[in-house]
Amino acid sequence: MRLRVLILTAILILVAFCHVTAASAGTPPAEPILRIETGMHTALIKRIAVDGLGRYLATASDDKTCRVWDIKTGEQLRVLRPPIGHGYEGRLYSVAMSPDGRYVFCGGWTGYGWDKTHSIYIFERETGRMVKRLTGLPSVINHLAVSHDGAYLAAVMGEEGVRVWRLSDLSLVGGDKAYGGESYGAAFDGKGHLATTCYDGAIRLYKVTDTSLSLVAKTRTQGGSRPFSLAFSPDGTQLAVGFTDTAAVTVLDAETLNLLGAPNLTGVDNGNLASVAFAADGSLLAAGRWVTDRGCPVRRFKPADFVAYQDLDTGKAAVVTICPLPDGGLAYGTVAPRWGVLRPDGSFGMTRSPAIRDYRASARRFYLDRTGETVAYDATPQKGLYRFALPGRDLRQIDAPTPGMTAPRTQAPGLVVTGWEGGRTPQLNGKPLALKEFETAYSLAIAPDGRRLILGTAWNVRAYGADGRPLWQTPAPDTVWAVNVSGDGRVVAAAMGDGSIRWYRMEDGREILSYFPNADGRRWVLWTPSGYYDASSGGEDMIGWNVNNGPDRAADFFPASRFRDAFHRPDVVDLALRTLDEDRALAAANAARGGDVRSPSVLTARPPVVEILSPSAGSAFSTPDATVKFAVRSPGGEDVTDVRVLVDGARVVEDHPSVAGRGFEPSVLQSKVTLPRRDVVLSVIADNKNGPSAPATVRLKWAGKTAAPAAPAAKLYVLAIGVGAYDDKSLALQFPAKDARDFAAAMALQKGRLYGDVVTRVLTDGSATKDGILNGLDWIERQTTQHDVAMIFLAGHGVDDKNGDYYFLPATVDLEKLRASGLPFMEIQKTIRNIAGKTLFFVDTCHSGSVMGQTKRRGMGDINGVINELASAGNGAVVFAASTGRQYSLENPAWQNGAFTKALVEGVMGKADIRHTGRVTFKMLDLYISERVKELTHGEQTPTTGVPGTVEDFPIAAD
Repeated sequence: MRLRVLILTAILILVAFCHVTAASAGTPPAEPILRIETGMHTALIKRIAVDGLGRYLATASDDKTCRVWDIKTGEQLRVLRPPIGHGYEGRLYSVAMSPDGRYVFCGGWTGYGWDKTHSIYIFERETGRMVKRLTGLPSVINHLAVSHDGAYLAAVMGEEGVRVWRLSDLSLVGGDKAYGGESYGAAFDGKGHLATTCYDGAIRLYKVTDTSLSLVAKTRTQGGSRPFSLAFSPDGTQLAVGFTDTAAVTVLDAETLNLLGAPNLTGVDNGNLASVAFAADGSLLAAGRWVTDRGCPVRRFKPADFVAYQDLDTGKAAVVTICPLPDGGLAYGTVAPRWGVLRPDGSFGMTRSPAIRDYRASARRFYLDRTGETVAYDATPQKGLYRFALPGRDLRQIDAPTPGMTAPRTQAPGLVVTGWEGGRTPQLNGKPLALKEFETAYSLAIAPDGRRLILGTAWNVRAYGADGRPLWQTPAPDTVWAVNVSGDGRVVAAAMGDGSIRWYRMEDGREILSYFPNADGRRWVLWTPSGYYDASSGGEDMIGWNVNNGPDRAADFFPASRFRDAFHRPDVVDLALRTLDEDRALAAANAARGGDVRSPSVLTARPPVVEILSPSAGSAFSTPDATVKFAVRSPGGEDVTDVRVLVDGARVVEDHPSVAGRGFEPSVLQSKVTLPRRDVVLSVIADNKNGPSAPATVRLKWAGKTAAPAAPAAKLYVLAIGVGAYDDKSLALQFPAKDARDFAAAMALQKGRLYGDVVTRVLTDGSATKDGILNGLDWIERQTTQHDVAMIFLAGHGVDDKNGDYYFLPATVDLEKLRASGLPFMEIQKTIRNIAGKTLFFVDTCHSGSVMGQTKRRGMGDINGVINELASAGNGAVVFAASTGRQYSLENPAWQNGAFTKALVEGVMGKADIRHTGRVTFKMLDLYISERVKELTHGEQTPTTGVPGTVEDFPIAAD
């Protein structure tokens, strides 16, 4: 109760102080900054924090975000985005949480870029709103701690020691600048004391009151000279200390700082146990960079004498930070980056793994072809390599590099490079290669002509002449684990710690193109420095723009999909490495389209921003009637024209406010909804003239009585279209019409099973004219209610025109008059967006080709953009595509169908239900189709699925 009063009082005072801070502050960069976004951190997790009840976990990372998680389910509840800049600005090294979980405090290299001092940011956990920043700090904030009663916040820094604030009014209680080194540890006991570490080798103990910070004891450490973290025992009698310079842990008397002893460190013969904590039962926990044959465990010592111990598995990555949980377990964060929970018995609880690929072992297993347009990288020793070919957008696993691909050249006649594998003093022929102080080299590649060499370091990609003279350096977003030079010597490729691979012009080090492959091995995105991109199905939102809103507000993040019309430019990406210049690539691509295309501006085309205020993520409901309260703002100042509330991807409420949330100040709105009696995903989307917002989404849990199984009530509407007998005989395909009939027949069997009724409409060949298809789309849109399911099946040819617009080809199409006779993708999109119920779209119209033996190839268009558009939250369809964007989609008389339809029909007929549950969900179907099509086509065709973030898995057929 005291904490709530203190914080509420502080919020009132914040309003009075905010204008003072803003007036004296500098300004963060106004231009949008491209960032990778995977729903998980892309750089090491520096610190973690939990609330007093162990419900929420906050993680701070070098990737410039703080993320809040549901500690039981692992669901990401909120991304807290401080203002950021280029380089180090915005990296977060510390995080703390108020005991009630209401506020999150974070800091690091924060604010120096514009204030020339550092700041601590205070966020509301539930809304992500920044409510205050504490400014004027002399150095980076390495660690933050909140007292157990929520009364005080402490920060320790890279210089000038410690500061403590009273949280009731955010006034400075006191500080101690007399530190002789960096400080990384701070901890409160329950008796009004604060302890800190410092690299000057001292442990300091302070008494904290509302008006003062008083030093009561200080001691030199034993066991190591660089104490890193510390922790009080639950009873407040002991203080444990971990070190970075030695594999040691010491335990001190918490009042006198006298040495009590050292825990049993048998077998700890490398690394360190820098992170220490006490579990709720008094057992001591220690972890760090100590490596065993099992990985990097946490050592847990039993209470009292700390002699008996148990080593707890956490995985292979070094543990950076640990935090005790109220139930006796612990949470941990690693360099991977990964976070996880160990239960009190030491078993694994929730774990969240990264979506980035780890290239740390790739320094000698990173391959390029002659032009640099095909790259292969390590997929772990057990899985060989992944190869990505830019021209065909072909991502696949291979056992070994294909002919023409070469590994980094690390030796050459007359060039002997040493000290580059993790060293700070690399040398060429015995002479030092210039690096910054403390900069570490990790990768090397010598150009094919031997005239240049490339070093990848912790901070830069660097080029040197054969004489060792520096030629250029380009800052890297993360550690450069691998580098290579194309066979023609024109480009340098580098594999980064953030999971990306980036290409640089050899001439001057200018970045040309970036590629991010998700760790799932399926999704990827390519982009140029200005953000022109191409992406696989489900890949385009893995990048986006961070837009700062000044020094005192949280930044916004806009996924790339919000600007798809302007920035989705596969044609520009195609030309990037060929021209080695983004401007030239854009000009050439525009010329091919028949004229200049205006360069877009993210700042002038921002969609609205929506936040759900209640119900909160993960909350339970026991009655179907609910009220959703949300805030809407339009940061560019445009009117908000539509607000849509969705349940499991289907619209349930639609409002039309004339003006809402212009600028930074949001409008708070609410809508009444009726929820189904089950777990649901609730989403809100707002529109302005620039398009729809990213969805605000919460997952809710049904806590009412389980209803008795009812007879099937929902209807299924199926529109199946298959065109193979074209008027233009050169387009003829054998099986699309049969594919459409077979799919409709398979779904008709679901009547009385999963659906109360199934209504099908099949359009093939002669009936699949442009008008016929438009009438079919109109039919399924009108018939489907919010309680029904709609399925649209499309097989035949598709084509992109010169502007990249996609058309499906009706039977009567005239390719010379495509606009008049082809079916624009926009018509399909409008239908799917307007369908009230759940929608699934099955499309088999991928990349063109001629007859090859008995196997024919369908389509002419790159389907990736279509999939991403239809699967976006604004449209809400689950999209199954026969192949990736530029792969061939195959049919063969031996199958009597296209490969995709054969697998699809088998799957919905029950083969996708591999666990024999009696239901086939769309995720089960996705897995079955993926594996079955690969089997049928010997890996030549790779189906793909696009799923909106607003839709949870649901059954689509019953066995």
